[in-house]
Amino acid sequence: MKYWSLKNEKPKEEIDFRALGLREWEYRVLINRKIDTKEKIQKYFHPDAEQLHSPISMKDMVKAGNIIQKTRGKIRIVGDYDCDGVMSTTILLRGLRGLGYTVDYVIPHRREDGYGLQPDMAEAAAEDGVELLITCDNGIAQFAAIERAKSLGLSVIVLDHHEVVQDEGKDKLPSADAVVDPHRKDCSYPFQGLCGGALSYKLIRYLYTIAGKAEDMDPDFIAYAAIATVCDVMELVEENRNLVTLGLERLNHTEQIGIRALCDACAIRSEISAYHLGFILGPTINAAGRLDTAGDAVELFVTDDPSRAKEIAAYLRELNAKRQALTQEGLARLEKQLENPKEAVQPIYILKDESIDESIAGIIAGKIKGKYHRPCIVITGAKDGLKGSGRSIEAYNMVEEIRKSEKYLSKFGGHAMACGLSLARGNYLPFKLDVIEKSRLDPRDLVPRIRLDAVLSLQDVSEDTVERLSRFAPFGNGNARPIFGATDVQLLQYRVFGKNNNVIRMDLSYNGRKYDGILFQPAEEFTDFLRRARRADGSIFMDIAYCPKIDTYGGNRKLQIQIEALRPSKKR
Repeated sequence: MKYWSLKNEKPKEEIDFRALGLREWEYRVLINRKIDTKEKIQKYFHPDAEQLHSPISMKDMVKAGNIIQKTRGKIRIVGDYDCDGVMSTTILLRGLRGLGYTVDYVIPHRREDGYGLQPDMAEAAAEDGVELLITCDNGIAQFAAIERAKSLGLSVIVLDHHEVVQDEGKDKLPSADAVVDPHRKDCSYPFQGLCGGALSYKLIRYLYTIAGKAEDMDPDFIAYAAIATVCDVMELVEENRNLVTLGLERLNHTEQIGIRALCDACAIRSEISAYHLGFILGPTINAAGRLDTAGDAVELFVTDDPSRAKEIAAYLRELNAKRQALTQEGLARLEKQLENPKEAVQPIYILKDESIDESIAGIIAGKIKGKYHRPCIVITGAKDGLKGSGRSIEAYNMVEEIRKSEKYLSKFGGHAMACGLSLARGNYLPFKLDVIEKSRLDPRDLVPRIRLDAVLSLQDVSEDTVERLSRFAPFGNGNARPIFGATDVQLLQYRVFGKNNNVIRMDLSYNGRKYDGILFQPAEEFTDFLRRARRADGSIFMDIAYCPKIDTYGGNRKLQIQIEALRPSKKR
């Protein structure tokens, strides 16, 4: 069962949408995304580089630029092992080298080093004669490591997008020479939702501008920033949407050997979209930091040797296949735990299996959250106890709720929809029971919701509708593909396909016109729906939540209704 609801936001001003060449459904989709003025609509449909905000309005950006300009010795970048960290490192490394600086990089090993700059890394940098450390996609909470770096005479720039640590309601910043983070309370930058890769792009763009070399900046940098933005699941709104749109345009025209090798290894032959970044390229890049070292992924994008790029891309593809297999094995074991009724009824799932690799805990938590619509924390074994990774639903602010049980944790951080934590083995059960006891989730919160962008009868759907829908791309977090509602659609017949019997092809009818439909759902669930929907005369009418697409399977082009959810229509 799912709750169905229709979004119904109000515009800030009266808009003659027809004068703007819009259909009513387009107008409703825009308003429901708070694109609610003529100016916002124009910018939404016409993204360009001019809409990217100036880097100098970011607190400490100018200071960071000045520090780099004065640096004559070696610069070391300290990145992160996820895709955002890899892209951030790549942008800084190639960007600074392009300006003539001597630069190298270090990315912490997920299991051996942990997250972010560590004190021993600062000591190693001093021994190597490094003058300036730049952290990217980390650093805002690395207090001890940055203190150590400063005590050794190093300059430090923090480039991070994570929430600033709070101390009695005030920002607690590390003792770096410059701290660039849009979440600083004293930062006037107009958009907080940038990822690490986007911040790195901003810094490099600023450096090239003040060096008088803006025209010489590598156009692939914005492509790397787009990959980082999508893969770090940032909201594709405002500046992020512009950045990703421009980045995708570059990705589809670049000849950069690392990007091309990765696309070839992943068998991407069509135009690259945000989907490819989030579900194919991104996970392949991430596999390096999950199962090996993320340095391999950085090398893919900085090497000038096509053979080496091809070799690395193939290796990353193999790692991702291994990661997928490990994920399925771990998921199966945890779902076995959920067969216990005492576990299955809990409002939040906190599941432990020390044999699961900590690098895939978040992926598994996300899959369980998606399937069961419950907040989920997967706990795995670690070098010094236990580690956990959580994923949440809208009704459960994970960072706020888990903080209520923080006394059981040795480390904790995150945001509303995800968290990471560490704890001693002996604290696992007390932590689990405390979190469950303090949960204020209502049973209604645990029912998935279908939120329709607009009602759109099938008789009003055509290939032009699909073409107009493409203008709302790129799709992703914060800018999902629009979902429409239609009622009283008749199911004429259906066929089940797929090796897992989860592809349902349908012949649909509405107002005397026939349509091709497709639904991705286990056959047994669909059979159960048919039993509930079938009327006394044998007919089946249903309400559908759907998105129209063009199906080109078999070389034929035809309109297809992709169904996201369905329910029996009410008898009239």
